[in-house]
Amino acid sequence: MESIRKSRTVGSGGKSVMGKITIYDIAREAGVSTATVTRVLSGHPSVRADTRERVQRIIDAHAYTPSASARDLEGRSTRTIGIVMPPVINPYFTRLYNAAYEEAQANGYYAALFQMNENQPIRRELVDELIRRRLGGVIFAGNIWSSERSGLKEALERLRNYMPVVAVCPPATQLDCICVHSDLVGCSRLPVRHLHTLGHRRIAFIGGSMRLSDASRRGQNFLEELRALDLPDDPAYHVDCGYDAEGGERAVLRMLTNLDRRRWPTALIAFNDLVALGAMKQLKQMGLRLPEGMAIIGCDNQFFCPYTDPPMTSVDLHPEEMARSAVRELLLSHDGDAKTFSMMRDATLVVRESCGARLGYRKLG
Repeated sequence: MESIRKSRTVGSGGKSVMGKITIYDIAREAGVSTATVTRVLSGHPSVRADTRERVQRIIDAHAYTPSASARDLEGRSTRTIGIVMPPVINPYFTRLYNAAYEEAQANGYYAALFQMNENQPIRRELVDELIRRRLGGVIFAGNIWSSERSGLKEALERLRNYMPVVAVCPPATQLDCICVHSDLVGCSRLPVRHLHTLGHRRIAFIGGSMRLSDASRRGQNFLEELRALDLPDDPAYHVDCGYDAEGGERAVLRMLTNLDRRRWPTALIAFNDLVALGAMKQLKQMGLRLPEGMAIIGCDNQFFCPYTDPPMTSVDLHPEEMARSAVRELLLSHDGDAKTFSMMRDATLVVRESCGARLGYRKLG
């Protein structure tokens, strides 16, 4: 990356130190892309007069004179896409990353994985590293891009000065970028209505966290669907427990031990398939037969769903399709124009034995 040196006065002593100013700094200060700065430097006629004047004023203020290679920077971003997501312990994120990697390769790009824990703020060091690598764009997936995450707004503003950004997450007003997301209303409505059709009236929801707005949308949509069907929305039937199998075990144990057996739900909907897997184990340890004693539906339609006992009914959110769409939209954003919109992928209910469909309609209390 080409740059020149400029003088800066820092500290109360007025000492002059040498620092570096780059085309990225010019772009960030002007609030435009590096492509726009390059066009101003080359005298390209496509830049609006007011934008050209603003960028040129900053260039002059810093006495910035790029080298010949820096003038050609518009085409010099690497053919690498960054994928930022939680650790790929959950198979859902493995599917998402693999599909993004394949789509990137099909378009002549490479996909680099950056992992960070879900409970961490978006650190400036991560943003600096993404910028330093001159990526062709970055995709954020999962609760990494949660609206509650510390540093979200600042990270987005900085990154969009250097590269296009796509978020694979529910759309939020704070996200000034392209959002590709699944149908979270459908993924709650489909299992509730299916269980209702089978005769279930006491339906519980376990998993996730109602404290995080992005993660709680499935739970909120579940409650809304219960009310729409005039089904009881007993608070005891909604248990936060996180996103893994151990959480599913704890949720079932906590919920059922605190309820009179006559008030036990007849069906469970889990936040994801891992939670459902843990719930199935705990239900069997408590002596219940599935699905006769308790029906259960998961979400994500993971590879193991056909092999559980009984095979697990699940909602497929099609992460592969979302990943491929995210990569395509990212590559289409390389014209330097800012884009902000959201696109949704429909959810699909994949019916297997765990919901009791083969038992037919049952009159359940």
